Amino acid sequence: MSTPPQDLPAPPSPGTYGRQRRGEFFVGWVYGPWVASSLISVLALRLLLDGDGATRGAGWGLLGSAAICFSIGCVCKTSWALTQRRR
Repeated sequence: MSTPPQDLPAPPSPGTYGRQRRGEFFVGWVYGPWVASSLISVLALRLLLDGDGATRGAGWGLLGSAAICFSIGCVCKTSWALTQRRR
């Protein structure tokens, strides 16, 4: 059996791998779904309050999409908060 080369770096410990990947860029993506939800909600309300009845269906669809984005944002924020708590 041959011995492994000694000049290779040691693998990172399990607790340090995630810390190397965290940063402000990741935190920005945590709030991204809420920003998208807010913008979609404004557009949906504009379509719903429009006098034309043909756009109301699209407004309700966008309101549903905004709710989905908001729930994804809640999951992201909870996951991020739990990760920060483990630090």
